[in-house]
Amino acid sequence: MLAIIFTGFALCIAGAVGVSRRMVVSSECETFGRLWTKAVLSEYDVHLLDDYSIMAYFGNDDEVTAKLDSYLNYSTKGRLGAYIKGANADLTGFELGDPANFRKALRLGFAGSAASEVINGTGRTYRDLDTGEGFDEEGRVINNPVVIDTLPSHGMGGSVSGEQLTERAKTAGGENGLIGMLSGGGAEVLLLERCFDNHVTKADDKNHLLVNEWEYVITGSTDDEKNYRAIRRRLFIARNALNLAAIYKDPAKVEMIVTIAEAITPGPLGAATQALIAEVWAALETEEDLEDLYHDRRVPVLKSPEQWKTDIWAVLGSGKIKSKLDDEAREKLEEKHGEISDLSGKIKTVTQFSEGLNYDEYLMIMIASLKDSVRILRIMDLIQINMKYRYYADFNMMEYYTGVRFTIEANGKSHEFEDAYK
Repeated sequence: MLAIIFTGFALCIAGAVGVSRRMVVSSECETFGRLWTKAVLSEYDVHLLDDYSIMAYFGNDDEVTAKLDSYLNYSTKGRLGAYIKGANADLTGFELGDPANFRKALRLGFAGSAASEVINGTGRTYRDLDTGEGFDEEGRVINNPVVIDTLPSHGMGGSVSGEQLTERAKTAGGENGLIGMLSGGGAEVLLLERCFDNHVTKADDKNHLLVNEWEYVITGSTDDEKNYRAIRRRLFIARNALNLAAIYKDPAKVEMIVTIAEAITPGPLGAATQALIAEVWAALETEEDLEDLYHDRRVPVLKSPEQWKTDIWAVLGSGKIKSKLDDEAREKLEEKHGEISDLSGKIKTVTQFSEGLNYDEYLMIMIASLKDSVRILRIMDLIQINMKYRYYADFNMMEYYTGVRFTIEANGKSHEFEDAYK
């Protein structure tokens, strides 16, 4: 009987020890697993963090699994006395190249920031690249097919036309209107403002492959000069339409245009001449506007009569108007010289504005008007391009991760772990 009793106690004690051991093994696996997720996440790329406020680490399933196995062997060797099958990492769904994950990383990096910072300014520097003769920088073109094919956007099309800019600019004429528009872009807009250059202003002194990065986001060409010229055309179209509308809203300008048209082409052709004069005048005013924008000055969206810069004599001296003048038209125009001078004296001109939007803000209107999918992918393109240019020739966003997931099997039980940057 005593032997039976002692045997029973021994079996109970052995069972309790076995259960306790399994509980200890399970508890230590859970503790170490949480520690190892932090260890993997702690190996974030410092260049991504310093340059773009993005936390992500380089790796793949096999590399992370090998790393976890080494942690597992070191932590459990001679301690747990249990059957440890090993770790198995699965990073699917955490790729930085996934736009959803990229957006989460941006929101984490720019937490607490607001679109109003773009309006108030945070230290962007005027570049002074444009001398009025066009594109002055050495044009950079990305020709490497591997670089182009691995860009996150994969050449996705989509842009904003000059006509769309015209309509959007009308609603963003004031600071509050622009802030409301940029709020939809969230952290993406702030990233552009803080980390990327455009033709007129730069964000920092780091090396950038492309000169016109904001312009790239809008047009998507891997030819730097094409991006510059495409944006210049859109700005001209928008400003020209807005200036033409301002002309027809100003009775003094309309009266002057009618007087000149009657002097040049009296009769039925006068209406066509009026339209020509108005278009030439709007175009000349637009050229002045672009000069201001490319020198980091402001241009009102919808100009009042007091904000006009060009006078009628510049219009009459233009080639398009001169080509319509024969001797008889010149004589008639000379007869109206005094009347035109009196009318032009009623139109005041200015040389610079303290209100309106500058080049950055006009471009931000276009950027905010892009489809979300196009905007985010082209921003990702720029990061990948610059990371290749500055640090790693083989940098690819799809090889960087914002979280980690793995399992550990010990004593036949699977322990699952998942964590991400927060």
